[in-house]
Amino acid sequence: MYVGIDVGGTAIKAGVVDDNGNILARSSVDSRPDNGEEMVRLMYVAMTRAMDRAVVGRDSVTAVGIGSSGLCDNRRGAIIYSPNIAYSDTPVREYFMERVDARIDVDNDANCAAAGEYFASGGDGGTFVFVTLGTGVGGGIIVDGRLLRGVNGGAGELGHTLLYPGGRLCGCGRKGCWEAYASVTGLINDARERGGWFAAQPEINGRTPFEGAAAGIPEAVEVRDRWIERVAMGVNNLVNIFQPDRLVIGGAISREGETLLAPIRRFVSENAYTRGVPGIRQTEISAARLGNDAGIVGAAFLHKII
Repeated sequence: MYVGIDVGGTAIKAGVVDDNGNILARSSVDSRPDNGEEMVRLMYVAMTRAMDRAVVGRDSVTAVGIGSSGLCDNRRGAIIYSPNIAYSDTPVREYFMERVDARIDVDNDANCAAAGEYFASGGDGGTFVFVTLGTGVGGGIIVDGRLLRGVNGGAGELGHTLLYPGGRLCGCGRKGCWEAYASVTGLINDARERGGWFAAQPEINGRTPFEGAAAGIPEAVEVRDRWIERVAMGVNNLVNIFQPDRLVIGGAISREGETLLAPIRRFVSENAYTRGVPGIRQTEISAARLGNDAGIVGAAFLHKII
């Protein structure tokens, strides 16, 4: 039995997870992003509440995984920095090890979501790339059953590859990042900049261009298709770099299904380095399966791929 903790800026979610990835019980507590030490205490509170609801003794839990935004040192079990939470090289593992007799792992939340989707899709080795499209663009890379972390733990920042150097300002402070164009935030910005039909909408969110396009609104079709192409450009780059067995796209917008996936697959088939090579295996591109549970399940399974 394992516990996965998914740390967000507004809530900390925890779940007790079995070997098959089923969440047996969950809990959620409000977070305190202005205080890193208090955040760690609240992580522990969320864990104990989930364990109580599952009627699980602490000696039944063999591993606890914690996923949070920011730069994590998984070797020391510390969260070094996050742009949204006031960590300062915060020793998470140390706090938990003083209170629970279990293995404690700490990692970036996108890596945890990647781990969750990896196991949900079979967890059978090879190269796996997970891309999540939301407020930003995140992701994780798993090679032969191990997370790819890079020299400083910062690997997998897929959204901060450059798409248009000198282009739109990104939240990281640079201009032209893939995230600035392929995130849902980028899609909303595209819609607002396009105006026309969009200017008459009381609210614009990530679904608005898709709903408008489905209704045949020309401006919506234009914005939706241009945004999907920009998503596809980044996906194509990832396919060329990693030649993964599987590439999974997550985030709430992945629920658009084939409306989103089919043009991405088509773009990659026309632009990938391996296009046109007869008989060669190509990357399987699909939508995420776990939705909002990916972070909890992946955190619980961190000990399997660290």
